[in-house]
Amino acid sequence: MTSVVITGSRYLVHPEQADRYGPFEKTFLAEGDSWMDASSAVQGSLPYFLVEEFNRRGKTHLVINISTSGQTLQRISETMSGDYLWWLRQLSYDAVLLSAGGNDFIDAARDEAPGEGLLFDMQGQPLPADGYACVRQQAVADLVGKFLNPNFDAMYRALRDSARNADTPMFLNGYDTPVARNAPAIPGLVGPWLWTAYLKNHIDPTLWPALTAGLFRDIEAAVAGWQAGRAGVALVPTTGVLTPASPDATGSSGDWKNEIHPNAGGWRKQARIWAGLLA
Repeated sequence: MTSVVITGSRYLVHPEQADRYGPFEKTFLAEGDSWMDASSAVQGSLPYFLVEEFNRRGKTHLVINISTSGQTLQRISETMSGDYLWWLRQLSYDAVLLSAGGNDFIDAARDEAPGEGLLFDMQGQPLPADGYACVRQQAVADLVGKFLNPNFDAMYRALRDSARNADTPMFLNGYDTPVARNAPAIPGLVGPWLWTAYLKNHIDPTLWPALTAGLFRDIEAAVAGWQAGRAGVALVPTTGVLTPASPDATGSSGDWKNEIHPNAGGWRKQARIWAGLLA
């Protein structure tokens, strides 16, 4: 017997590929973005290293992974009409593992026209004393209040309205703070993220460390806020855990494989904390 992670689509067609390792002590449903991503075996993601940690502890658990790289809470209609609701009806889980909110912040900083997303366009502006002054506070408040909070609530309500999972706890990913640098996941195709956003908005590189720290405090505050008034929702305390990358590194550095994702060493640090709560 051993712990196993399997994608929802694979488990639906070939359940024996996982069940042969059971019976399982616990079953988890993993949903969310690239930190949980079911398709990122090459890059790595939390569930793969969480299962490795479960096995190190002698546990026999099943993780059904329905996450998608790039997923955002703003695309809630896709999530709610897709695998999430379906899988909540199929099985009872010991916990739902969710990574969400990070992509919403990054997309809002990177994808909008200069000065129209989360960041001010600093072209021609005097250098502020603090990099966090480059953040448009009303844009952050609108993102969290108008999109992230109600969309997370929809996911939470779906869990609580599920006949099989009305009492199932939900554990939330706490994103550690990366270093803005030119380190894409796939050069020319995927990333970099913060580096692109900062250059696009003409932000001086001396401001980047404070700006990134401030943005990720905002992300942590938004995710932590989802616990308020909701029984069985807990933020996993994984911030401040990873060794930062070198700002000049274009590949794996410290505990980071690329600009915003951990490498194997980083995932193992995160997985130990998650396993301590779940195993």
